[in-house]
Amino acid sequence: MPPLSEEKIHKIGRIDQVVRDYFQKHPDSEEILAKKLMPLFIEKGIFNKDHRDGLPIMNILRDLDSENKLSLLKHVRVIRHAVNRNWYFRAKQ
Repeated sequence: MPPLSEEKIHKIGRIDQVVRDYFQKHPDSEEILAKKLMPLFIEKGIFNKDHRDGLPIMNILRDLDSENKLSLLKHVRVIRHAVNRNWYFRAKQ
């Protein structure tokens, strides 16, 4: 696989900032499905639109997982099943 592009690294950094800010503004929230933050990612200009219920964020998370780079996102958590993966962001690292 080719290395991560500068654009993708920048997008990952912005996602990490938005997630961090979300948990700072919602201290009672411990965990949230990644796709539930799509409206916030769109509002912040990270993605243009949501299609197929969170597909843009899930694609980035899958790419990072396949490249063994999930550690670039400090708040991510994945639950792997036989067929699919469930993606979460959590407040505590």
